[in-house]
Amino acid sequence: MPLRKGNTKIVQDAIRKATDYLKSALSKPKQAKGWRTNVRYYTSDADGGVPNVSPAWHAQAHEANLVWATPSLWHWDGPVQEWLRDSKTSFKLVDALLAAVHPKLYRHSSAVHKQLLADEEIVDLHELIKDWLTVFTAIYVVHNRETPFHHDSKLVPQWYDLFLSVGSYTDTILELPALSICACYMPGTATLFSGLLLRHGVSAVDQGDHIGYVCYMRPSVFHFTSISLGKWVEYTETST
Repeated sequence: MPLRKGNTKIVQDAIRKATDYLKSALSKPKQAKGWRTNVRYYTSDADGGVPNVSPAWHAQAHEANLVWATPSLWHWDGPVQEWLRDSKTSFKLVDALLAAVHPKLYRHSSAVHKQLLADEEIVDLHELIKDWLTVFTAIYVVHNRETPFHHDSKLVPQWYDLFLSVGSYTDTILELPALSICACYMPGTATLFSGLLLRHGVSAVDQGDHIGYVCYMRPSVFHFTSISLGKWVEYTETST
């Protein structure tokens, strides 16, 4: 769903400016721990990187023990706070798109955010959560990297992830083979679909700068707050 032409440049400029604060984390990985950090998928002559940002989530392999951790790469001050501040309008847009396309998920995730702030056992994380101004619990920033076909694991089939693409490129393709979709993924395009259910991929760019935002949620955070994962969205919910 491309944004209206009059608003596209404003939104893109805001996102690109905000992403500049993350430059220190947008360096190409030196070691491949999987396809996401394999240098073969990065544009050879351009900056690139894949930082993953969240105010709080469970550490890997510790979901059952409710061990909370922020990625060690981040210190919640300076550049990250600047990024959050300048992303405020973009986050409102992202949330509005989710509310329109999957209102049930939007309501449940909003409830998660409120419950986290009411939980006195994680009071040390409250300031971080207050600064996080979107109902999505994590954001994955993809900078100048091809994305091979894959399913996003550890998510929920009935949830929608939001993919937002900005930059100065002109030739990227988004493919969803199961739906026979091969679409021109122009700057200013936002798409919402189940990243777990639908295998998807994004081609590399030959010229220009490409920044992709993947906004998603972790089911362990819902479990922690005892908020239901919700059901599939129905057409009647989005058509009224």
